Amino acid sequence: MSESLLEAIQHLMDSSIGDFQRLDHIMTSIKAGKKIYSSDQRYLEAQISQNIKNESVPRLIEETKSVTKSSQKDLGKKIYIKTSPLWYYLPLFFNIIGGTISYFVLKKTDYNKAKKCFTFGLVLFLIPIIIFVVLNFVPGMQYSAYTVKTDANEQNLRIYDVVVIDSNIPIENIKVGDVIVFYNPGTHQEVLAHRVVEILSKEPSSIKTKGDKSSESIVGLDYPITKQEYIGKLAYIVPQVGYVTKLITGKSILIAFTAIIGLGVIQHVAYHKRKSLSVNQNSV
Repeated sequence: MSESLLEAIQHLMDSSIGDFQRLDHIMTSIKAGKKIYSSDQRYLEAQISQNIKNESVPRLIEETKSVTKSSQKDLGKKIYIKTSPLWYYLPLFFNIIGGTISYFVLKKTDYNKAKKCFTFGLVLFLIPIIIFVVLNFVPGMQYSAYTVKTDANEQNLRIYDVVVIDSNIPIENIKVGDVIVFYNPGTHQEVLAHRVVEILSKEPSSIKTKGDKSSESIVGLDYPITKQEYIGKLAYIVPQVGYVTKLITGKSILIAFTAIIGLGVIQHVAYHKRKSLSVNQNSV
């Protein structure tokens, strides 16, 4: 846009020609790229035609029309306003429900954030479902995991290690030397991980185990292990991951929740400061 149109409006204002406040509003709107109403356009054209006497008048009249046309064209576009980052906390805490609420509330004002919130909530909703399906229904992926809770120092296992068990391998395929995980044959409650030292029988399958630190197998504890007690073969050991469960207490959850909310408040305040600064700059 030519500066000559703004200079012409300023000249009218300095000369006390026309409605000062209306001219000031028109000039401020033009500078900010805001809507110029058709009535304001006609008023400005009339003031320029009647009070500015030079060869630039036709060009100034065309500029007023072009400013109005571009403003009306922009009005046909959707204007999206940046909104508070706190909206991301709805899908964070309520996954797909929070994401859906954020989407429908924000879609008319901040469509990009509305889509991101919904996608975030959908991903958080699908992750556990996908993990469950993969681990339980995909062939060859039937794994389970247990956290070592007592430091028995067996099979190089330490307290808070996580053992991953391959439940795909049937008891009939277990060999001497394999480490298996099974329920205590005496109580059927305690879960143990011992090494196989002998195959007692094939039909039906019965196994004898022994702890690596034990001098001999203990009846009712190490054997007999049948299909009823057998859980699976030890596949992996993930060191110390189970320590996280010790950290997850009511107090730690409260601290984490408070920290997350605090971070959200800080982001919200920063957002409003940026918004206020942007408005002030646009109004200059």
